[in-house]
Amino acid sequence: MASDKLLVSAPSIVDRDFVKPKLYGPGPCDYWPSMEEALSKPIITPNCDEFYHVLDDIRAGLQYVFQTKSKLVLAMSGAGHAGMEAVISNLVGRGETLLIASRGIWDQRAFIIANRLGIKTEVITAPTNATFSLEQLEPELKRLRPAALFITHGDSSTGTVQKMDGLGELCHRYGALLLVDTVVSLIGVPFLMDEWGVDGAFTATQKAFSGPAGISPVAFSALAEEKINNRNFEPPFYFDVKLQAHQWNCYGDTRSYHHTLCAPMLWALRCCLQEITRETLPVSWARHAASTAHFHKRLQEYGFQLFVPEPEDRLPTVTTVVLPPGIDYLEFTKYLREKHNILILEGRGPTVGKALRIGIMGVNATTKVADTLADALVDARNAFQSANK
Repeated sequence: MASDKLLVSAPSIVDRDFVKPKLYGPGPCDYWPSMEEALSKPIITPNCDEFYHVLDDIRAGLQYVFQTKSKLVLAMSGAGHAGMEAVISNLVGRGETLLIASRGIWDQRAFIIANRLGIKTEVITAPTNATFSLEQLEPELKRLRPAALFITHGDSSTGTVQKMDGLGELCHRYGALLLVDTVVSLIGVPFLMDEWGVDGAFTATQKAFSGPAGISPVAFSALAEEKINNRNFEPPFYFDVKLQAHQWNCYGDTRSYHHTLCAPMLWALRCCLQEITRETLPVSWARHAASTAHFHKRLQEYGFQLFVPEPEDRLPTVTTVVLPPGIDYLEFTKYLREKHNILILEGRGPTVGKALRIGIMGVNATTKVADTLADALVDARNAFQSANK
């Protein structure tokens, strides 16, 4: 019998006790209360009309949250990096130049992806705790005349938010498309794709959307669509927006099969968009701004130092905080997890060993959460300072 040839025995997979922490880090964050029901909805497939009704609902919601009238909006199967790779690979080809405005780890990831695709990469940098000005970017755009500029709107590794007004117009002046990472900014920070001249944008659902990781919305401008339709290169099959647009019925006349989309992820994204559109973007933006402003005020009253010195550069969804000398960042986050059941994270990329990363976003963007976090941080700091005396 075939069973006699088994080389690996069945493992014993048993459940463990687990207490879910309060997710107040840079993501993922806690779900909308309605998410549990959304994730239990029936499986839908391309063989049923409801599948396309759900896709239509999602596309309408994405036009709203990206603030674009473009029909070329959809969602990639995969977390935020799927969106990043899709936007880059569909709009910049092998041998073309991508200028990367780098200030955090996600710009470094864009550099890695572009290089693997055979794209020429040029990098311009800003201080880790600051952002770019148009005056800083223009000389490089003029000199290189790149196919595109990649920039991160909200950077969760540094806690900075990039000013976008005028950047699209500047890129287009020198023949470049504008590609933007909005993973940790969309919903929590104003983002106006059409008004700002953004050509390719992507986000993810596990941050301010308050959903599960695993699906990455993307949006493309008319200028980007023209590049896609006339390009002389092909992106990876899985990320080909031409093919994906047919599956997502972006133009109302195609229902082609490309790959099997994950039904729970579709329901989850639809649920997030339902909640966001009910609240409305202006209310969401104001809620995030007020909650984080309250948190910053509390921290500064207690003598904490914010990593980003200029208030206008601070990201409303993720705050980076500098600990007093002598306190270990990993031990500090461990204390918060064990004493307060709060999960925040230490620095990543350029902020390793330099800052804490604290998320107040999605359903957690409330003054109550801000106060809970401030009180816990004070307790942890006092405990470490007392132990070091």
